[in-house]
Amino acid sequence: MGTQRNGARSALNLVAKACKMSRTPGWRVGIGTILGTATAAEFFSVWDPFCAVVDLLIGADNFFNQIDFQPETIGTEDITLL
Repeated sequence: MGTQRNGARSALNLVAKACKMSRTPGWRVGIGTILGTATAAEFFSVWDPFCAVVDLLIGADNFFNQIDFQPETIGTEDITLL
């Protein structure tokens, strides 16, 4: 395993945590109280599909788990000919 991790995975984890928290009881009521009913409805019309996409990325993705490209490791392998 490499020494660096792709920063995209950290961002995806943060967004996934926010989506998970948004599914807790009382969150919709709280957002509705803070933003108002009409604005909260607009917010949820964007937030819910966004969280669905994040769930799909996490469920079917390996890209965000990959290590960053490290060009200094190219060509340093030992090659043995038999």
